[in-house]
Amino acid sequence: MAQTFTGLKLQGEIGKFGQLELSDVTGFAELPDGKIVSGSEYGSLILWEGNLVKAHLVLDAPNKTPLHQGMIEVVYLDGETFITAGGDGYIKWWRFHDIDNAEADETIEVAIQPIKEKIIRDDANGGEPAYIVNMIKGNDHWLIQDGKGKIWKMMMESMAVTELKHFHSGKISDLVLNYN
Repeated sequence: MAQTFTGLKLQGEIGKFGQLELSDVTGFAELPDGKIVSGSEYGSLILWEGNLVKAHLVLDAPNKTPLHQGMIEVVYLDGETFITAGGDGYIKWWRFHDIDNAEADETIEVAIQPIKEKIIRDDANGGEPAYIVNMIKGNDHWLIQDGKGKIWKMMMESMAVTELKHFHSGKISDLVLNYN
């Protein structure tokens, strides 16, 4: 972090994506040994060692099949498990060991498989998947922020999902005050 006249700003080195397409990154987690795993806008995880890509994590290495369909917004390290979620409405759990030990051979792609997965769908909206932008862990549940204007609660044990709140989504472009 650097102090500037407009406030605190992130500073650091630019990562070398090498063979990979450049990507915006919103979700990331640091491993105990200092490596970083980050999401990507094309649905794959990238394992970084320093400022270089160590592995590009996909479901199928030869076809480069992404882990998620769309942006990975959430990357959360929970003990021996990584949790990812994003624009496709899926929450997926991955073994820490599979990600930590990912080692590319001839190509940078390394295939991993989820331990389990759960899709968050809005049944009131034709089963449309949520756009998961954040998750907060409670004692026995997760609170899930949906970019489409909802807050969901998912129980950890049963994975039962309920809608807690419904708001507007997108940018606020106008505001009207109503005096009654």
